Amino acid sequence: MRMNKRVGDKLIDAARHGRCLHASSHADQAVLSRLVRTGLVVRARQGLYASREVWRELTPRQRYVWVIRGLHVWHPDWVFAGLSVIALHGIEYPLWLDERQTVFLASVRAVGVARKSTTRYIHVEQYRELCGQGRCMTSVARALLDCAASFEFREVLPMVDSALRKRLVTRQELANVPGLSSPLKAKVGFLLRYADPGSENGGESLCRATIIEEGFPPPKLQQEFRMRDGRKYRVDGLYRLADGSMVVVEYDGMGKYVDDAMTGGRSVRQVVHAEKRREQDLLDSGVTRIVRFDYRDVLRRDPVVRKLLEAGVPRIARIQWPFSVQR
Repeated sequence: MRMNKRVGDKLIDAARHGRCLHASSHADQAVLSRLVRTGLVVRARQGLYASREVWRELTPRQRYVWVIRGLHVWHPDWVFAGLSVIALHGIEYPLWLDERQTVFLASVRAVGVARKSTTRYIHVEQYRELCGQGRCMTSVARALLDCAASFEFREVLPMVDSALRKRLVTRQELANVPGLSSPLKAKVGFLLRYADPGSENGGESLCRATIIEEGFPPPKLQQEFRMRDGRKYRVDGLYRLADGSMVVVEYDGMGKYVDDAMTGGRSVRQVVHAEKRREQDLLDSGVTRIVRFDYRDVLRRDPVVRKLLEAGVPRIARIQWPFSVQR
């Protein structure tokens, strides 16, 4: 089946604006349903559509944002909240939170939803004013605190690091959001104690949050080493231990080897060779040990604990994220 020109043009326009298309008429709905059956179009969510060719090129995070933007066009009176606001602002967070594609909405009253629903309502009385002003989303500060109420410490710390790094929020704004409950105030204090905009990306933040959760002190971030020939290296994290030894902590994301923005156009072999030279230079300059973590290490936790203990980093006590999290 050929693409209907009218609907095809609407799909192109929606894609140009980075969103899914909502069928605004019964005629368009009928055409889109037929196109879904033929495989030319995908139903991204009930009532929202995109060209299959375009959709398959999007990451889960991009798909999530397209759905939110499509919903905004369909329901301009909705106020988005929590993780939905975080995604719209391009704030980093762990990949696994994209799995369910849950859309979070602000509500002036408590709303019950089915457990498997992909829509969640966040009820805070202050949202009544937001809804009355026609705003389409809450503030970044409010969204971060709503995420703190819903997710674990190591899921939220990357968001706070990223928002601070992008200057989308300040520590003062986070600390002074009105109407905070005592449990949420405790979580805010906990996050602000460990948040650090010096973390260069979400993977590094996730790694550091896991280190903290497992009872180790956080390393000093982005410490610089200068070589005798003038070359400089910055490391992700550094421990200066009581015995004078220095332990470097590095988080290895896959982008380091395949992302042109990070590799500078070099081949994987060239990147690996440069990394080995960097390691040797650091060791020659006084670093005692270099500990590397990847995403799988961080997910499993045990490799992080084992590697840090083997390197001599002291483990104090596992921290407890204040109060339980309701999934």
